Amino acid sequence: MRAAVTLARSALAIPALLAAAPGAARAAGGACSGDDPPIAVIVEGATPALERAIFVDLAAELERTDLCARLEADTSAGAAGARRAPAIARVTIRVSPQGVAAVRVDDEVTHKRLERTVEVAGLQDDGRALSIAIAADELLRASWVELTLKRRAAAASAEPVPPAVRASVDERREATDAGGGAARATEIGLRATLAAYGGGQVQLGGALFFRRDVLPWLAGSMFVYGREALPASAALGTVLGHAAGGGASLSMYLARTARARLGVEAAAEVGYVVFEGRPEGGASGSSFGGPTAFGSLGVTADVDVRPVRFGASVGALAPLMMVEALEGDAVVTGMGGPGVLATVGAGVAF
Repeated sequence: MRAAVTLARSALAIPALLAAAPGAARAAGGACSGDDPPIAVIVEGATPALERAIFVDLAAELERTDLCARLEADTSAGAAGARRAPAIARVTIRVSPQGVAAVRVDDEVTHKRLERTVEVAGLQDDGRALSIAIAADELLRASWVELTLKRRAAAASAEPVPPAVRASVDERREATDAGGGAARATEIGLRATLAAYGGGQVQLGGALFFRRDVLPWLAGSMFVYGREALPASAALGTVLGHAAGGGASLSMYLARTARARLGVEAAAEVGYVVFEGRPEGGASGSSFGGPTAFGSLGVTADVDVRPVRFGASVGALAPLMMVEALEGDAVVTGMGGPGVLATVGAGVAF
């Protein structure tokens, strides 16, 4: 699809390319209208087809924010006296025979010069042109990023900021604000857990979790856990408990900053618990186990200090499947009734 668009748009530019004189603007791209000067583009070392493709792709990127581009000849050598037409910024792209493109932006708005290189040796011409165009567009936006800071906006340039640039900057700031601050990430980590059940069982342990930020305000995770119960005293001895299982959770963040989030979390877990009787004074004991299932709802928070993210949560447990340890007909301890689940730990975010 991109190849067809590139050929059609490039064909429109060929008459202008042939008619232009050296040192002057050689082609017009985008819908350059109004009083704002365009983005000047100079491509060196590329074949005519690659030059046109780079220009058309970059013009298309700029058009998304009402910026237009103009393809210019290189006047840095052999035409020192040539005068350039006004431009918001000049993007100079030098393509080497080794397949490395050097991209430089000379910005007339912020009076900055930014440079980067792009490896395109292994790409076809269409992919090569698009990669170079995207790199040039990102470099332009990076040059204007300080204009997103309201306190520095007035001092960013001694000259008025062109409306098209201001619109582009505002769009980027709105996209960032809509993103909600904290960066999206994938996270793998460990958390210490405490589970206190209404049936009297108190378990301590840990969980290994994998979490993915689906949106800046929404994350899903999967986890496996292992927990040991505190010994429960009975008339004829003590009862121990060993639990293991896994589950999933969904977190919705209601308050966010660049480094911290606070929200609500719903989780469900299934597992298996084994109760082990430790008899005293000649009594007999036995071990038995059974499946468990619980749901929880609570609050969660995390602080992002890349690459580490610290997090904690606390919530109410609701039993779906319960297991109890008995001494005769009396319940000694059990994973039944409403309870509390608390976690704290850290993960590596990437």
